[in-house]
Amino acid sequence: MRSKIQVLFVLVFSVCFIQIAVKENKNESAVVESCFVPGSCTIFAASFGSTVLYGNNEDYRIPKTYYWAEPSGENIYGGVFLGFDNFFPQGGINEKGLAFDFNALPEAPLNPHNELPDRGDIMKKLYQTCATVEEAIALAKKYNWGSSIRWQVLLADATGDAVVVSAGPDGELAFTRKPEGDGYLVSTNFNRANPENTYRGGYPCWRYNKAVEMLEKIKSEKDLTVDCFKSILDACHVEGPVGNTLYSNVFDLKNGVIYLYHWHQFYETAVLKVADEIAKKQSPTRIKDLFSKETVKRAEDEYQKYKEKKSSADKCDSRGVW
Repeated sequence: MRSKIQVLFVLVFSVCFIQIAVKENKNESAVVESCFVPGSCTIFAASFGSTVLYGNNEDYRIPKTYYWAEPSGENIYGGVFLGFDNFFPQGGINEKGLAFDFNALPEAPLNPHNELPDRGDIMKKLYQTCATVEEAIALAKKYNWGSSIRWQVLLADATGDAVVVSAGPDGELAFTRKPEGDGYLVSTNFNRANPENTYRGGYPCWRYNKAVEMLEKIKSEKDLTVDCFKSILDACHVEGPVGNTLYSNVFDLKNGVIYLYHWHQFYETAVLKVADEIAKKQSPTRIKDLFSKETVKRAEDEYQKYKEKKSSADKCDSRGVW
């Protein structure tokens, strides 16, 4: 989370804030032609029958990505998390199957509630102490979220429930819920409760529309598979000189399984079990270390190709080192 918030504090005030233009290629992915919308991730959750899946594309410029685990403790749930080299979770799943990930947004005002305690690290509170979306919503309402936020978060749980938490148009915290029962919920880089809260070019969003189009084709539990989610992530991935889908993940929320993909290369999958990673207290490890030398080499070659291109990316970020 902090990395995406840092992106907003550092980049939103720079000359390359909110300039984005994309063009779809024949595979429905996008090549980013101007400065990258910070934290422009595609996130979705779906349930059908007894199957509950959660998908995310992590889109940004810094290729050093990691996974790690936090152990369980007294009244604390352990979990497995994904992110960058500051080790603030960009997303993750706890041992009960509560998953989360963030979309960056322009700053949106909130009405302070000074009668309540400050939220502090609210996401840590949620993933350490909540097993369900209902519990997370109830806990979120107990805190003062301050005068503004610059992101929204999609939470989903093993029961099939899901919600996007964001700033509402009235300045109150908004909860955009997945329909009860079978169905899905999607978030990209426009506020689900207030679409005017977006970056220029962020609404309507081609990634959101593509994800919805593909999720609408799920008509039975047998259609809701990891391969189905992988195909959606592939269709919504981005690549170019100023930003790429650095990793993608599918979480099986009922079975506690993580499927990871490196650098929008969906032909090789790394599989992790949440319980196993928590038990061994997995220390921060490069995501690329889970993949074959061939997959890593292809990713490195593509990164270098884009890095060498003359573009406005040179003005946006200097941390892009493999």
